[in-house]
Amino acid sequence: MTGCSFVTIGRLSLAIIGMTAGAAAVAGDAPAVGSGGARPAGAPRLVWIQGPSGQVRVEDGGSGGVPVVFVHGLAGDRSVWAAQLAHLRRNRRAVAFDLHGMGESAPSAANDYSIGSFAGDVAAVVGGLRLGRVVLVGHSMGGHVIAAVAAGHPAMVGGLLFDDPAGDLSKLPREEIEKQWLGKLEPGTYDSFVQAWFVGMLAAARPEVREHVMATVRKTPRIVFAAAARSLASNDPVPAITGFNGPMLTVVTPENETATSLHKVVPSLPSKVIAGTSHWIMMDKPDEFNAAMDAFLAGVT
Repeated sequence: MTGCSFVTIGRLSLAIIGMTAGAAAVAGDAPAVGSGGARPAGAPRLVWIQGPSGQVRVEDGGSGGVPVVFVHGLAGDRSVWAAQLAHLRRNRRAVAFDLHGMGESAPSAANDYSIGSFAGDVAAVVGGLRLGRVVLVGHSMGGHVIAAVAAGHPAMVGGLLFDDPAGDLSKLPREEIEKQWLGKLEPGTYDSFVQAWFVGMLAAARPEVREHVMATVRKTPRIVFAAAARSLASNDPVPAITGFNGPMLTVVTPENETATSLHKVVPSLPSKVIAGTSHWIMMDKPDEFNAAMDAFLAGVT
């Protein structure tokens, strides 16, 4: 793939990437990886929660404050939030989990990888852990997911923090999206296209971040990736965002300044730019992202 053609796809990718809560049940309480012996109060634990699409793998830890729930993006998993979890759990409860079909969570028997189905995972986690009112943090596609949760469960959400979120692709010509992106997610072109696409988005990443992200991409089944991408491409997040009355912030890279960027289509959405990083801001520059997160959380009561 040439540099020129990747720039075209890269601009599109930055717009892209870059049930009831009470019905959930917690099972399989166990110490998180790396912990040993008896688990002190608030120490990280791994649990299974039954979501509407299957069992969801959850890491829960910390205590105090309004809980924060982290939602990863397309082809990610809960591990991308490690720096944020460690930072917040010193004085606040913080939870991360794997969306169904990704990480350790079960795939959907109905092959449902819509934004709404992922929002169902979030609601199940919040309800299953009895978190009450929470702050949601969503990266990339996860930004669409947390907006959908806020629209469907407004009393559950105290604030929305977007981490370089996917933009609003629903307004773009479908033919363009099919040609440059979705049509390349078929078996014959999937591996080479996704490899080149993510390598391009990771050009500014630290080496360890690049390796980590590519590992999660390789673990994600093609059928899950393609179905989630199609849902993202047709999802309009604007009504959900404009309808939310609580505090919001989007933290973006300079490249996420396109006509479809969420803070462009929703001018009332405050934004903060962090430069010199890849699409995975929270991994490349955790201290800067955490500082922005802390300032945002200070305004959520």
